[in-house]
Amino acid sequence: MRIAPALVLLALTIGIGGCAQQEGEGAGPGAGSSRGGRPTLAVVAERLPDTVAGFTRRDTTWHEQTRAGLGVAMDYDGPARSAVSTVSVYDRGNTAVPNDIDAPALQAEFTAAVTEAVAMAGTRTSQRIAERDRTDVEVPGQAPMRCATLQGTYGRQEVQTLVCLGPAAGRFLKILVTSPSRQVRPVNPMPFVVGIAQAARG
Repeated sequence: MRIAPALVLLALTIGIGGCAQQEGEGAGPGAGSSRGGRPTLAVVAERLPDTVAGFTRRDTTWHEQTRAGLGVAMDYDGPARSAVSTVSVYDRGNTAVPNDIDAPALQAEFTAAVTEAVAMAGTRTSQRIAERDRTDVEVPGQAPMRCATLQGTYGRQEVQTLVCLGPAAGRFLKILVTSPSRQVRPVNPMPFVVGIAQAARG
């Protein structure tokens, strides 16, 4: 099943808002470390591979220069365009996001990410979505990613969105994956989430 164009727009709009691609913090050639010794956004963005668990990387949008703290976002398409994902690396002005998934800053940001996704859906008359469950996704040898599964409808199509958040290189790493709930060949987003987390953390 090919993902509907409207679903692509849905997945993109529940991520961090788009703006023209620009050089953000450390986006210039040769940039290595920013203040505090953590790698720059450019370095972290370059860590993310072109393909991960069947997902293919597409556009990269820099937000940092015009919207400080919102970092960089990268879009991925799932196998046969059966899913879409937005991967965001940002810090909201925190100079060192802790590497503990249970840290208050990460818990608050995870709650905000889920709330934002549900609230955005509530602004559309053709869309209904609600949280179904939460789980921690293990990343071998690293901090887990905390994820919430949202289920609902977009028009007549049943959809689900996975919202995951965790630490990466002193910043927040947010992953959104949206797909139709019913597919001939269902897409398991978990290997993608794990692969992205490992890559972003270096």
